[in-house]
Parts: sequence; C-alpha cells; structure tokens
Amino acid sequence: MYRFSRLLSLLFLIITLIFSATNYSIAADDAIIAIVNDELITLSDLKEYLRSTATQLRLEGRTTEEINAILPQLEADGLRRLIEDKLVLDAANNAGLEVNKKIIDKRYAEIRKRYTSEQEFLNSILSIGVTPSDIRNKIRGQLKIKFIIGQEVRSKIYITPPEVTDYYKKHFEDYQRKERVNLDSIFIARGQDMKKARKKTEQALNLLQEGKDFLQVAQEFSEAPSVGIIERGRMIPAIEDVAFGLTLNEISPIVESESGLFIFKLKEKSSSDVIPLQEVKDKIYDKIYQIKLKEKLASWINKLKEEAFIEIK
Repeated sequence: MYRFSRLLSLLFLIITLIFSATNYSIAADDAIIAIVNDELITLSDLKEYLRSTATQLRLEGRTTEEINAILPQLEADGLRRLIEDKLVLDAANNAGLEVNKKIIDKRYAEIRKRYTSEQEFLNSILSIGVTPSDIRNKIRGQLKIKFIIGQEVRSKIYITPPEVTDYYKKHFEDYQRKERVNLDSIFIARGQDMKKARKKTEQALNLLQEGKDFLQVAQEFSEAPSVGIIERGRMIPAIEDVAFGLTLNEISPIVESESGLFIFKLKEKSSSDVIPLQEVKDKIYDKIYQIKLKEKLASWINKLKEEAFIEIK
C-alpha cells in the first residue's frame, strides 16, 4: 500500500512538472536524469555531487594529481554512485542513525588544521562555493553512510583460520622469496662532471680500504640512503652481479650505473625461500576481508536497489 501511494505521489509530481513546463522553460541543469523513490535527481544534482566530492578530496589533503586521477572514473560512474549514496543514506536515516556532534566537530577540526589560519581556511572554501555548514553536512552524511555500512555489512563479515590457511595454500607462489642481499651503500651522482664524480668515489673507496668505518664514510660522501634489502632481479645486472657476488662484510669495487657510481658492503645474504604463514597471516586476513567486504557491500546495495523505485532517464 505504501509503495502504491508513493508511486501515486510521484506520478502527480511528474504530471505537475509536465504542465508547468508549458509555461516555463526548464534550464538544462534542471533536466531530470533519474528518479529514486519519491526524489528527483537533476543534472544539477549530479554536477553538485561531482563538485562536492572533488572538494572533499581536496579538503582531505589529496594532491591535484590524485584528484585528477580519480575524477574521470567518478564522472563515468557519477550517476550510479549518486544513486547508491542516496539509497545508503536513506537506509541510515530509516534506521534512525544519528551522528554525535563531537565526532563531526573532531572531523571538521582535522580538515581545518590543514590550513595555517581560520581566515585562510574560510577564504579557501568560500572561493569554491562551500560554507562551513556545507562541510559539516557532508561530514554528517559520510559518517552516517560509514556507520550503516558498518552495521549492515562489516559487522557480518567473519574470517576463520582455515580460510586464511586455504588462501595461503592457493596463492603459495605469491609468498616465495628470491635470493636477497642486505647492502650498505655509498652513491655519488654522475651529474655534469663524470671525472669529478669518479674522483669523489675513489676518495671514499680509499678511506674504506684504509679501514675507516663504512657508515662514517657513507655519511660524509654518499648522496643517497643505503639501498638496503634487494631481491634478485630487481636491480640492473651490473649491480646485481657485484652485489650477489660479495661475501659477508666485503666491500665492492666501484660500480658504475647510468645515474652514478656505487660502493657496496654486504651486511647479510639470504637464500630463496617461502615466507612462513605466521609472518603473512595478518596480510592474508586483510586481503580476504577486503574481498568479502566488496562482495557483501555490492550484494547489500543491490538489495536496496531492488526494494527501491529507480528510473534513469
């Protein structure tokens, strides 16, 4: 009965819009692009959703490059995401979920803290057409969505130890480690003057051959941190041939690369092996959790869609 009365109300609203259109021209941004239950979604709503999402990413400290990488996919899926967000937020509101003002204040303060002053913050958000109230409302909506997903999806995900073991066995090749070396290194950039770079590297090597401590020489000469642990196949052959041929505590001759000159000292060498389950079980748990979360969230949202009236124009 409720669904029927809701459809009648929606039909009356559409008829009203049709008749009013004979006397008033509707701007392109007011064009209806979808109907969700008894709510109309216009092109203007979609544009605002995309704009507010981009603004939120900016306020969260995302770089321009990160935002530009996200936006094309967001624009392609914008209407679907807008519909899904509305359905999830409706589910939160229907469940009576409320967000404590202190939580909103804390999240707001975290965003505000990225600016040097209150005035800079206000100038920044107002310049893109956003008010403090807009930000608080956005935070409230996002937290409601987060809470309802936690209640309806996350809380129902269970992972057992046998599942973790089974995943480990099925993806056994992912946990095989190649031969590895742990290296201290001194690096001198090639720069504009190769002769000067070689002379500096030779000075460092001479000090090492005289018995001076490797780390002290590195601190004085090196232009980059030590390379640390590297696996076979990760470095250029000229470097690997030398690095994997060293014995414990042995110092290499000067090794030349396109970027500059290296001197290595072998700290540790490890043969190829398999990472024990105990060392990776937490990472496997997280992987399984993310797989289940994606599946259950999609299933729950599809259920919301099935129970809703949705029409895309």
